[in-house]
Amino acid sequence: MNYSFKAFGLNIQSEFPFQGIEIPEKGFFDITVTKGHFPPYLQKPKVSGLSFESDYDNIVLKIPNVANFLIKNGKKVIIDKFESSEIKEVELFFMGSVMAVILMQRGIVPFHGSSFEKDGKCIIISGNSGAGKSTLLRNFIEQGFRALTDDVCALSIKNNKVILTPSYPSSKIWSDVMTKYKLTKTKEKQVRPNIEKYRQSFAQSFCNTPLEVESIYILKSKNTREFTLGEIRGFEKFKELKSNLYRPKFPEATNKEKETFIILNQLASQAKLFHITRSTSIELLESFNEFSTLHILE
Repeated sequence: MNYSFKAFGLNIQSEFPFQGIEIPEKGFFDITVTKGHFPPYLQKPKVSGLSFESDYDNIVLKIPNVANFLIKNGKKVIIDKFESSEIKEVELFFMGSVMAVILMQRGIVPFHGSSFEKDGKCIIISGNSGAGKSTLLRNFIEQGFRALTDDVCALSIKNNKVILTPSYPSSKIWSDVMTKYKLTKTKEKQVRPNIEKYRQSFAQSFCNTPLEVESIYILKSKNTREFTLGEIRGFEKFKELKSNLYRPKFPEATNKEKETFIILNQLASQAKLFHITRSTSIELLESFNEFSTLHILE
């Protein structure tokens, strides 16, 4: 049985029941996803990393105890699922690292961040894993803003402007934050066994329109009770943007370093860029939300 859905602006037909934006079963598909077995290596890799091999056109992505993925030219994915893994685990990596490879193979830059719409433009919240991107996104959703994506931002250039194409209406939130916002936690929503992180839909607050990127806020966690905000200027902007790519090795692995440079350089010229430092203490969440809301929405 095949499943049809849309994510990151691409129509996908899959033998796996992954979540996404529902689309008609018949029509044009940008990507096909099938089940299959294959050697977890390439004959002549040009770039290798801890969990992948690439000859540019093909990338093998290896996720221990979950699945191996063969990604071909941004158009086809073959998934060799381990018997012990759950479909939701495979989906987690497909919607993250695998889609990042597909985007990169298509010349679209995957940037690490969550985003929402403000006054017809896009605000990106970036930072390392665990910095609080999804938590802060939930804060803005609760205030009535529409979200575009969680975790992976698909960036491209249209009419000389960097735009973000929405992904799909779902985010991944830690258990303590779910409790704080009184969101329901179930085993079905848990993204992986033994990890207290849960999938939460924002379908009712989803913006499905590609938007120009206006500003980016990079979260930094520190052992402090104070919050600070500072603007990043000059060449430091490009360096910060490059360091916050989703999987920084992927431009080299897909031979798309030139395309990545062009998009990031345009983004550095176009968007304002800020650091926000924060404590990860759940006790300070409300204070941090108030601080962020004041500065991001001013």
